[in-house]
Amino acid sequence: MFHFNPMAGNACFRGGGGGNSWIRVGWKPPSTGIFKLNTDGASKGNPGKAGAGGLIRNHEGRWVAGFCHNIGTTNSLEAEVTAIRDGLELVNRLRLTNVDVETDSKLAVQLIAGSIFSGEHVNNLVNDCRRLMTEIGSTTLIHVYREANACADILANLGVVADGLEVFANAPSCVAHQLHDDAIGVEYSRQMKQHADIGVRGVMRQRLEHIATVF
Repeated sequence: MFHFNPMAGNACFRGGGGGNSWIRVGWKPPSTGIFKLNTDGASKGNPGKAGAGGLIRNHEGRWVAGFCHNIGTTNSLEAEVTAIRDGLELVNRLRLTNVDVETDSKLAVQLIAGSIFSGEHVNNLVNDCRRLMTEIGSTTLIHVYREANACADILANLGVVADGLEVFANAPSCVAHQLHDDAIGVEYSRQMKQHADIGVRGVMRQRLEHIATVF
């Protein structure tokens, strides 16, 4: 069984005037016994040279495995969904279960949830993601802000210049500093437009909760 969650919980507090608010955002470890997969896509030009990247960590924030992937020339959406697919394939290859999957692409979450549709090639990737989530077992697909997805962003950009698909048993040096910051709970401030954000999140939650009951 797999589930969709449009937004991971982030601490929120009201800022100054104008209906805006500030939230504190950072990577959060999964619960004991659960693994977390973070993925991201990068496209230099949209469309342009593109890469996908991601990593799996345990409940202590320790590196389990990671990857980067040069996927040629494409747009950012295809890069994001490819990253999720590649990450799920790695999870499946390692025979891991109980996995939280995080991406900073709301659109990718909506596509995989089935609430919107895209072109044929992206939809093929989406179907791959759904199949893999079913094969893996207990998985949850979650949208997070980019500040909580920084390690995956580094690996996605590494993918733009990589030679095909590279899988890392150990963390590459370029991600070591951010891994440490995530592990010790570093958070970043993000300003939000309160009313607009609540409206979008409310609509997404309704759609995704409906889709989750179908799957």
